[in-house]
Amino acid sequence: MNEYDILNKDNMKNGIFLKIFLFLVVGGITLLIDASISYILYHNIHLPAFLASSIGFLSGFVFNFPANRKKVFNHSQYDRFSLRSQIILYALLSIFNMVATSVIIATLVNSNILDIQWAKVIVTAVFAIWNFLVFNLFIFSKDNDKNVE
Repeated sequence: MNEYDILNKDNMKNGIFLKIFLFLVVGGITLLIDASISYILYHNIHLPAFLASSIGFLSGFVFNFPANRKKVFNHSQYDRFSLRSQIILYALLSIFNMVATSVIIATLVNSNILDIQWAKVIVTAVFAIWNFLVFNLFIFSKDNDKNVE
């Protein structure tokens, strides 16, 4: 092992920590967009909660996808999947996440294991880890065949 190997490993560690940090920032902003729009539509426009929440979620999605793609996972010509495929995979993952988190939270609350706010926090944290891994290792991964010089 030489000094370049050590520097390369340090760069890889710093790169993953930066990705995680940016992922959390994008997620926090997404939550603010989602919650703010849901609140305004429910309390000021008087839409039903389900509709207000759905529009808030979609508004967050419109911000979240491009921010993750470009800023967190560094979109480039070496992406494994096309933009269209990434959008489809991302949307399918989002639908799965929405259904799965709702079922898990409902189960935890209905079984008197956790109050809804704690179930929401814990399940959201677990799914954030899951999402980061799926985004990093699959949806926004790079194609090593394209990356070979």
